[in-house]
Amino acid sequence: MAIFIAFAVAACNKGADNNTATPTQQKTNVDALISENGTNPDEAGLASVSSATASHSTSSQNEIATNSISGSWYGEGHHFVYTESNGTAGNQILTYKIGKDGSLQLVNTTASGGNGTGAGLASQGALALGGVHELLFAVNAGSNSVSSFTVSEDGSIWLAHTESSGGKTPVSVSVKGNLLYVLNTGSDSIQGFRVREDGSFWAIEGSKQALSGAGVGGAEISFTPNGDWLLVTEKATNNISAFRVKSDGSVWPDAVTPSTGQTPYGFDFARDRFAIVSDAAGGAAAAGATTSYSVSNHGPKEINGAVSNEQSAPCWVAVTAYGRFAFVTNTASNSISSYYISEKGDLTLVHQSAASTDNTPIDIVVAKNNYNVYELNAKANTIGEYYRIASGGLVNIGSVGGLPTGAAGLVTF
Repeated sequence: MAIFIAFAVAACNKGADNNTATPTQQKTNVDALISENGTNPDEAGLASVSSATASHSTSSQNEIATNSISGSWYGEGHHFVYTESNGTAGNQILTYKIGKDGSLQLVNTTASGGNGTGAGLASQGALALGGVHELLFAVNAGSNSVSSFTVSEDGSIWLAHTESSGGKTPVSVSVKGNLLYVLNTGSDSIQGFRVREDGSFWAIEGSKQALSGAGVGGAEISFTPNGDWLLVTEKATNNISAFRVKSDGSVWPDAVTPSTGQTPYGFDFARDRFAIVSDAAGGAAAAGATTSYSVSNHGPKEINGAVSNEQSAPCWVAVTAYGRFAFVTNTASNSISSYYISEKGDLTLVHQSAASTDNTPIDIVVAKNNYNVYELNAKANTIGEYYRIASGGLVNIGSVGGLPTGAAGLVTF
C-alpha cells in the first residue's frame, strides 16, 4: 500500500508560515516559545538565518551552515547513514560515511540474506539500530524475514542472522534492549523476538498479536522510550494500536485509539515521552497535519489536536536530540515542515516548509550530532543533506544520488 505512489504532487507554499495573527506578532510569540528563556538545548550553537540570507546562493548557505556548527563536526570515518535497497533479486544494506562537512559518501553495500519488494514500503522504521549501534536490523519485505548485522566502529556491517518475520510483508522494526519487534503489514500482525549479543534472535512465545482488523495498513511499530508500550500506526483504519510489554518480553493488546488526524503514518518520540505522529490525510492536497500524543495507562491520548501544516502527505517524522523540534517530510509537496514541542507536549508549527526537497521525500533522520539532517527521496533516488539552523530551520547543502528504485529506511550513528 505504497501511499506515496498514488499521491499527486501538489503546489506548496514554500517558505511560508501558518500565521493567524499579524506576521510580526506571530513570529515574536513563536520565537519566545522556542527560546525557553534561552535554555533550549536543541538551539545551542545554532546560527539564525534571515529570510533574505536564506534566499542567497547555495554556497552562501553552506558557509552559514558551516559556521553554525564550527567545532562540532563529526570526525571523518566515524559516523554513518544506512538505508536498504529493497531489491527483489536480493536486498542490500547501503552504508554511507558522513564527512566532516555533513556530505555523504557511499562506502559499502552488504547483502541482507533476503529479498525486498522493489517498491516503496510505505512505512517508517524499515531499519533499526540496537544498543549503542552494535547491531543493525532490517526487514526483507519480499521474503517475509528480518536480518541482523553486527556493526563495527568503522561502519562496516556483517550479516549475523536471518529469521522468518512471523508473518507476511514485514515493513517496520523496533528494538529495545534485547527485545526486537516487527510489524508484518501483509498479515496485520506483530511478532516479538529476543536478541543475543551476537545478533542471533528467536521468537518469543505469546508475542505474536493481531492489529485492530484486516487490511489496516500498518505503517510503523515502535517501543515507547520507557519500553513499557509498543505503538503501531494504522493508515487504513485511522487507529493507533497500543500493546503493553510484559516482563517476559511478550505483549498483550491493551488499547486501540482513534487517531486525531487522518491517516496516521510515521512517528518519533519527543522529550522522552510524547509520540509525534504525522497525519497524511490520505494524500489530499494541503490537508496534512501532525499530532502529539502522551502515552498513559489508557494508551495514547492526543494533547492539542492535529496541527495543520497545509502541506500534502506528511508521512515520516524525525525528532531532534532533546525533543524540542520535529521534522516531517511532505511526500507530495516535496518539502520538510518543522514543529516545536513544548514541555507539556503541545505542538506549534514553525515552518510549513523549512526546506524544499528532491522528488517525493520519505524517510528522514536527525544525525547524532544534532546538526545534520538526511532524508530519502523515493522518485529522485537521492538522499538530501541538510544542516539545522535556529528556530526549526534547515539549510540544504546537497544530495547524493544513484540510490536503487524502491530504497527504504534510514538510520544513523
